[in-house]
Amino acid sequence: MKKELKERFPEWCSDMEQGQFTTMLTDDLDSLMGCAIEKYVKGNDINYFYDFNKIYVADRSDKRKAIGIDLALHKGKSWCNHVVRISENDYVNPQTANINALLNVHGGNYTKKYAMSTVLTMWSYYGLPLPKTKEGKMILLAIDSSFLGHYDERFNKVHTQYLHLLGLEELIELLNETNKSDYFNIQQKYNTKAKIKLNNEGYLGTNIALADLQGFFDFPIELPTQQFTLRNQFEETVGSTYSIKSKDQIDKKIVSFALVNRNRFKYTYAN
Repeated sequence: MKKELKERFPEWCSDMEQGQFTTMLTDDLDSLMGCAIEKYVKGNDINYFYDFNKIYVADRSDKRKAIGIDLALHKGKSWCNHVVRISENDYVNPQTANINALLNVHGGNYTKKYAMSTVLTMWSYYGLPLPKTKEGKMILLAIDSSFLGHYDERFNKVHTQYLHLLGLEELIELLNETNKSDYFNIQQKYNTKAKIKLNNEGYLGTNIALADLQGFFDFPIELPTQQFTLRNQFEETVGSTYSIKSKDQIDKKIVSFALVNRNRFKYTYAN
């Protein structure tokens, strides 16, 4: 990652003390792999699962603070890749490690957003070496469809600029010698877009081909095996930037917030 970007990240990101936090998993591979990176680099294990209107916990006796992974928390530490401003001057969580937040992307300049995965942000920030195999690199780009912007002439320039900022020029070369259908095939082969869900007994499961993904990276990608129980429940809603021009207009106790496209946003709030 280029120095001028890395220096913008919150101070907690550079604190390498082992095991001082836990992590909060959400429902997809971007979050699961981000949790795996956080465990590999800092020894922080998953203790929470967030399905966007509920938080579940595995070990209630663990009082360490959690880092949300691929999660647009309104308060608290998180790694995130979402656009979290409607207007340029909207409040942004100062503890979020989110390129779009750090570079002031908002609804008005939405097409300038960082449109790749949380995993690639973390990978770059922590200076991890890219996978040795071509397929391993392609899997990285397939997560959260990080490859897509390269093949759209409207976004290619911005997409390439972000890969330069991340110091991942090798991936630009790979994208130039592959095509969009190659990545769709990777997504299908490993079922990378499948969701992570909690069953009625409180255990996590997924149809992502996790067993087949092992060995491409220097760390395992695996779901926690503990039983989870409900800790918090929130309300979830969507809104339009046509009627709400700023987050300041939302008279709710926001828990998480993200734009899903230029004109719509989704958030959860506590009663």
